[in-house]
This record gives sequence, structure tokens and C-alpha cells, in this order.
Amino acid sequence: MTKNDSAPSTPREVNIGALFTFNSTIGRSAKPALLGAIEYVNSDSTILNDTKINLILQDTDCNGFLGTIEAMQLMGKGVVAAIGPESSGIAHVISHVVNELQVPLLSFGATDPTLSSLQYPYFLRTTVSDHFQMYAIADLVQYFGRQEQILKSQ
Repeated sequence: MTKNDSAPSTPREVNIGALFTFNSTIGRSAKPALLGAIEYVNSDSTILNDTKINLILQDTDCNGFLGTIEAMQLMGKGVVAAIGPESSGIAHVISHVVNELQVPLLSFGATDPTLSSLQYPYFLRTTVSDHFQMYAIADLVQYFGRQEQILKSQ
């Protein structure tokens, strides 16, 4: 065996998955951003040494059951990592799938603090926890001297 035979070969293509709700506020901005980033990386051969990234998009439709099915289909397409989902509920369900298959899942929207790296070692949160957001709201209520506050979602 020659010295070059022992070196690992660089893959020509790498599949990355994206799981989010296409018709949501986050989905409508995430989809073109991801597509633009992939196009930029693929257009510059010096970034990944001629390895091409294929982005495989799956719509979770903000549904835990459908999200699980979409995640399973995505894993069947040989992805090395996945991005999404934007919802903590769907992230909980999908995290079980990616843990079993040992595929990293990077979420930019799931904020539930119970999505911990101890329970889900392949789940990577890229946003702050709801815990910190609730402290900010509590500080505002305290600042204005209120004992109770009713928050209304629009």
C-alpha cells in the first residue's frame, strides 16, 4: 500500500438536510437563506476543496407526527447532518431519531431548556433558552412594580 492509499478520500458530495415548516415566518426566511449559503459555498471550490453540498429540504408542516416521518425520510437519504426544526415540540420528537442514527441536528428555533445535550447528545441548539427569555419578562414586570402581569399573544 502506498502512502496515498492510506489517506482518506474527500467526498465529491455531502448531503445536508433541512427540516422546517416552509409556510412559517421562520421557514419563509430560512429557506432562501440556506439555499443562498449553499450556493455560495458550492460556487467557491477553495472552501470545501471541490466537495459539493446538497441541501435536502423536508417540510415538517409544524406537526410532530409529520416531522418525525420527514426526519426518517431525510435520514434515509444519507444526510451527515440536519438543520431545524424551528419548534421545540418537533425537536423533541426528531431528537430521538437523530440520537439513534447519530446524526447531528442543529436547531435555530427550538428553545425548550429540556432539550439538553445530556439527553440528546446529537441536538445542537443555536438559540437562547426560554429560561433566559422568561427572566427578561420577569425583570420587566418587577421594574414596573407589578405583582401580576397577563401576557397576550397576537
